[in-house]
Amino acid sequence: MISGANPSGAGRNRTLFAEFLILPMLILMCCGRGLGQCDPMNLPDLLQHATVAMRADWNAFPGFAFVERDAETTRNKTKVTTNRVFMIEGTDYYMPIAVDDIPLTEQQLDEQHEKLVEEVYRRSHETESQRRRRSDRYWKERNQTGVLLGEYMKAFDFSFVGEEVLNGYSTCVLDAKPKLDYRPPNREAKILTGMQGRLWIDTAGFHWVKAEAEVLKPVSILGVAVRVMPGTRMELLMAPVSPSLWLVKSFSVSVRASIVWMSTERSEVTSWTDYQPAAAALQHELGRASSPSARSR
Repeated sequence: MISGANPSGAGRNRTLFAEFLILPMLILMCCGRGLGQCDPMNLPDLLQHATVAMRADWNAFPGFAFVERDAETTRNKTKVTTNRVFMIEGTDYYMPIAVDDIPLTEQQLDEQHEKLVEEVYRRSHETESQRRRRSDRYWKERNQTGVLLGEYMKAFDFSFVGEEVLNGYSTCVLDAKPKLDYRPPNREAKILTGMQGRLWIDTAGFHWVKAEAEVLKPVSILGVAVRVMPGTRMELLMAPVSPSLWLVKSFSVSVRASIVWMSTERSEVTSWTDYQPAAAALQHELGRASSPSARSR
C-alpha cells in the first residue's frame, strides 16, 4: 500500500546530514552568482548585485508546484520516491506518484487525489493556531537558510578561475575557500568552516548554473557525537524556468559521517522538474480529482 502524503508537507524524511549539508551548499551557490562579469576587480560590487538576484530566486520558489524525485542509497540499497508537490494554504504537500520509478496504479492515484482533496478541505478549516503552527514549521526550515545567507561573505574567500560554457550558458568559474579566521555564530553555520567549493555562474543574469562542494576536514555538528567527514561531496544544478528566474534542477550529496565513532556512508540524488505556478497547478489537480472520469477509473 502506498502511504499518503504527510499533511505537514514533509514529503520525505530528510536526515540530519541532509539538513546540515543542503543549507551550506545553497550558501556557496548564492555567493558565486555575483561574479557574472568575470572581473575579479569588481568582486565586491558583483557580490552585492548577486545577493539581490539570489533573494528574488529564493523567494520565488514557494510560488511553484513541481515534481520531486528522491533517490537515497544506503548500504548498497537504493530507495526512490517521486512526489508531485503542491502549495496548499501557504505550505507544501507531497502527493506520491511513483515508487522506485514505477508509477502508481490508477486506483492508487485516485486514492492520492482523494487525500489531496481532503487535505485542502482540512487546511481551509483550520483554526488560526493550527494554521500558524503549520506555517511556522514550514518557514522555520526556509528561514534557516536565510540566516546562513548573512554568513557567506564572512565565511569564504573567492577567487576567479576562468570562463566556461556550461549547459549552453556562458559562465564565470570561481573557487570558494574557507576563511581561516571565520567564527560561525551558530550550529548551522559551523559546517562552512570545513568546506570548499567551485561555482559556475551565468554571466548574463548572475544566476548559478552549477556548483560543487566538498568537506575538507571533520566538522562536528552535534558535539563529538555526529561529525561530517572528508570525502563528503555535493553538486547542485540550476536551470531557468523563465528568462529572469532560475530554480534548482538537481542536488546530489554523498555523505561520509561518524555517529558516536561509528562510520556511515549514504548518498542522495534529488531532482525537480515540471515547475508550474502553484495556484494553477493545484486547481488543475483538484479538477482532475473531482472529474467524473477520475471518479470512474
